[in-house]
Amino acid sequence: MKNRILSLVNNLKKKKTCDIFKQLEEKKVRQPLKFTKQAKGALVLLLSTTLILIGIYTSNYLKTHENNVFSTDSFTIISEGKELCKIRDPELLDLALENLNKELERKADHEITIENKFEIVESKAKDNEIASERELYDLLKNNVAYSIMAYSINIDGKRVGLVNSRKEAESVIEEVKDYFTKDYDSESLLEVTTVEDIVIEQVKARNLEIQDKESLVNYIIKGTDEEQTYIVEKGDTYWTIAEYFKMSLDDLITANPNSDPERIQIGDELNLIVPKPFINVQVKRTVIQEEKVPYETEYAYVSYMYNDEEVITKRGEYGISEIEAIVTEQNGIQVEKEVLTEKVITEPVTQLVTTGTQDPPPKKGTGYFINPLPGSIISSRFGSRSGGFHLGQDMAKASGSAIKAADGGTVTFAGWSGSYGYMVDIDHGGGFTTRYAHCRELYVSAGEKVYQGKVIAAVGSTGVSSGPHLHFEVRKYGSVVNPAAYIGIQYR
Repeated sequence: MKNRILSLVNNLKKKKTCDIFKQLEEKKVRQPLKFTKQAKGALVLLLSTTLILIGIYTSNYLKTHENNVFSTDSFTIISEGKELCKIRDPELLDLALENLNKELERKADHEITIENKFEIVESKAKDNEIASERELYDLLKNNVAYSIMAYSINIDGKRVGLVNSRKEAESVIEEVKDYFTKDYDSESLLEVTTVEDIVIEQVKARNLEIQDKESLVNYIIKGTDEEQTYIVEKGDTYWTIAEYFKMSLDDLITANPNSDPERIQIGDELNLIVPKPFINVQVKRTVIQEEKVPYETEYAYVSYMYNDEEVITKRGEYGISEIEAIVTEQNGIQVEKEVLTEKVITEPVTQLVTTGTQDPPPKKGTGYFINPLPGSIISSRFGSRSGGFHLGQDMAKASGSAIKAADGGTVTFAGWSGSYGYMVDIDHGGGFTTRYAHCRELYVSAGEKVYQGKVIAAVGSTGVSSGPHLHFEVRKYGSVVNPAAYIGIQYR
């Protein structure tokens, strides 16, 4: 329509203009240029026609596109204080809700009740602000809350989750049981129960409260929906990670049942949340297994040793017996065992231990340092080494060899310390301390008082170490000094 009107206007313009210029050309020949009455009339006619056609076009356009130019009557749909959209016909809301109700009931397979309260408010809007029927339906579907008859899983009277059906609720409990019994030989199982009282009941619930089955199973197993993980970095061990996050080593191991504490790799993801399941799955099963038979220990006493020193002269050996028993376990932890039969396969071997009768010396510094690892070889001395500075003296000896306190004093630290591995620090008084690092085992703890020569640890290769040795440091008022200059001399 618009194009036709413009074409007509242009044709009229061209025709009238041609006529005027033709008359003007003729006038040039006969007389000076001036408008005749006929020319003036033609111009007036042209302008009048143009204005009329523009008016007709504008009128038709406004009639056709009035709602895009001006805001006209509409209705705003409000739910829970939130504006959803605008529509022209308020009856569209009832129709959309009716269709949505049918769809939701078909999916839920039982009656539902839409809980939302929808308010319709008169408003103004342009056409491009009005929601289509499809848009209205989708908005309602995404914002609707409805109640259905759901099934609650209650553990010892406390609700832990809601699912759509009784069958689904029973499936959740069975999957939790399967999780704690998956490693058992099914033929050995006598009984699988739960310690807690579990009740499944039908309740009225909103759709937003219904939980995904898989998520609910994990929630019951872990006892929480909290997530906290750690990515293993270079130099990490289970011990250092547990210490950093203020966890016990046992808790960290429990939180990661599928990880080997001795074989973690850089990039491994460890769970830091200790599971506290809502359900204790109790299993009774028969087992036939070999068990260790404890050995006895006999002591021989000598006068040349202190009474807190021991030397194993003959190691004991466990015996082995085969037993058949009924064991009761809760979430994989044995709580009871009833032995039915026992057959000894090998007898245990008695351990012989030599110990002293002398009272140990005073547990304080004497002012004299002895060699903490007699019979060792100096593998790295104090001072410059490989572009750096070696803070102590490395003393190499077989793994497990006894490390002794260079002098009496108080243990100020005993534990893991980064690149030092397992380490002991002793304060001897007078500003002097000694450090014993890379140990395999520690035999003392922080706060304990020790005497000179007391066995405090065993040689190892923990932390950053190239082989079994003792890294021995002497510090004076916190500053390292050369240990070789202090061993075997009176230091104060």
